[in-house]
Amino acid sequence: MVTLEEKISLFKKMVDDKVQKEINEKLYQKETEINMEVEKEKAELSLKADREKKIVIDRLKKEKSEAVSSMIQKEKRNFLRLNEEILEDIITKVEDKIKDFMDEGDYAEYLKRVLRSSIGSFDKESQLIVYIPPVGFSKGKKALEEELRGLGFQNFIFKEGQIADIGGFILENREKGIRVNRTFAEALHIKRDEIGQILSDYIRRGE
Repeated sequence: MVTLEEKISLFKKMVDDKVQKEINEKLYQKETEINMEVEKEKAELSLKADREKKIVIDRLKKEKSEAVSSMIQKEKRNFLRLNEEILEDIITKVEDKIKDFMDEGDYAEYLKRVLRSSIGSFDKESQLIVYIPPVGFSKGKKALEEELRGLGFQNFIFKEGQIADIGGFILENREKGIRVNRTFAEALHIKRDEIGQILSDYIRRGE
């Protein structure tokens, strides 16, 4: 037979077990809620970190792109400046050679030869104007006048041209609107782009 003390002890045990079970369930529930909240915070922090990381990476990419672009533009400017300086130096040296050539005896024959190849568009009846640069004007006038008369031209006049034309001459028929430029300056102008391209290619190859 079960005594009263045993019944009370059994009842207390049942109560304790029930209470403990409820406590365990509540603890499990709370632990689950805490874990879910932690995972949520971790996900939000991870997402925020990814956003921050992307912002930093995008900024660095932009800064790198701008730096590279700036460097390229700077190199292009340096290249163009160097190209122009060398080109101007070449042109100056060629001009000096031309001026030396104008002092030689072959210059007069050169003018006559160029005149013969350029006169075809001009008739002998209309007035022909011949422009000769100031430097070497007398020598040029003598050679061209002699050649023009030899070719049967009588109606022509000589005028002083521009100093910048260096040497050579310009033929003009105002009545018919014909103008032929055979100055050294014009020849250099025509060749300038070609010389510049050759020089540019040369510099790029690093020869």
